[in-house]
Amino acid sequence: MNCQRINDRLQALRFAAFAAALLITACASVGQQFESPEVTLETLRILRIADGKADLSLGLRVFNPNTYALPVDRLEFDVALDGRPAGASRTVRVDPLPPRGEAKVELSGRVDIAAVATALMTIGSQLPVDYLVKGTITLTDGTALPFARKGRIPVARFDRAFGPRPQ
Repeated sequence: MNCQRINDRLQALRFAAFAAALLITACASVGQQFESPEVTLETLRILRIADGKADLSLGLRVFNPNTYALPVDRLEFDVALDGRPAGASRTVRVDPLPPRGEAKVELSGRVDIAAVATALMTIGSQLPVDYLVKGTITLTDGTALPFARKGRIPVARFDRAFGPRPQ
């Protein structure tokens, strides 16, 4: 009888330990809710225009709203200016995004001048330029995180490469 009581107590203790472990795991996963990174177009510079092509430099800000680092493998995206495709690119390497931190990503590309012609006219009128940046952030484990963001980029950020305006 004593052996039976000990076995019953051991079984009850094992069940209690299992239930506690299950509860701790459930609470930990609730506390670690995932939020997708935020990508914003910070700068867009036209470096050179020649032979109907424009060389562009794009500066993106990638923000990690999570309380843990994100190991990023690559970032692929398309940019539209004033509703027209202006470029597509892919990063070669991105450092891990720190918890609640950000990274700046600079990329260059070449587009047909027709793609940015409307944006150039908008610059001349001193109005901000509408943009859409969308793509995918791929983590080192292969997880793909899609993103899309619309906004307006002020002229001051857009035409820094051209120098000060004549008054």
